[in-house]
Amino acid sequence: MARLLITSLICTLLAVLPAAAQVQYPKQQIIQSIVGKYAEINSEADYVTANGKPVAKSTRFIEPEDEVMPNYGKLRQIALIRHGEPDLTKTGKFSYGEAKQFLVNYDSVGIVVPDEPFFNVGDVDEVAVFSSPINRARTTAQYLFGTENDMEYSPDFREFETTVGKFSPKFRLPIKKWTALARIKWILGIDRDGIESFADARERARKAASKLAEASEDNSKVVLVAHGFLNRYVKQNLEDMGWRVVRDGGNGYLATTILVKIEDKTIEQDASGSSAD
Repeated sequence: MARLLITSLICTLLAVLPAAAQVQYPKQQIIQSIVGKYAEINSEADYVTANGKPVAKSTRFIEPEDEVMPNYGKLRQIALIRHGEPDLTKTGKFSYGEAKQFLVNYDSVGIVVPDEPFFNVGDVDEVAVFSSPINRARTTAQYLFGTENDMEYSPDFREFETTVGKFSPKFRLPIKKWTALARIKWILGIDRDGIESFADARERARKAASKLAEASEDNSKVVLVAHGFLNRYVKQNLEDMGWRVVRDGGNGYLATTILVKIEDKTIEQDASGSSAD
């Protein structure tokens, strides 16, 4: 009897809810199914190594055989990948001049190449690939997708600026402290040395997110290989546009965060019980 009363109450509530509210439940249910699938994939995945050191767990896009939604054709997916570890010595303490040169080298060197690919995209021809033109991101993208596949390199995807400025203190610091200090000064607008402002960089990240979202209308799978700060703000902008994070890869080298968006048409059809095209 209690079960019958609960069922009747649910049916009554659905009958009086606006249609837009009724379709939210199955949409969120599908998102949670995808999140659960990624938890399963992650638990079963092996770590990919580079020079014998674990660097990232292998992952992939959701495929039809995962059976997480009735109409796979309405699923759009964007993967934000941070570049691999630059092939550069970072240990020890650096003077101001050495830190300044390190940042120049950081933008020009390749990466410590993983022993095997960490992201399986399946048929590359079905994926729209974008990359930062900065070498550490470019070489990561070429490692994953090859040098002969179509990729769009755009300055919109370059990293937020880092400069140690014109002030040259005499002390020596680990490079992470130099770069942290440089980033804080840049965000505060101090000693910018004529480079892009923080506000301009955030606007560039918004533009980059829009470009990826637009690309997903023609290619349901989109990949961006870029940088930590840039990817973070791209992710925030995509979330503001209705995309949802289903796999959070963190902030480390080769970190892969995946967002999805489901076309409302699919949910309306699923909620009404009619078949999709």
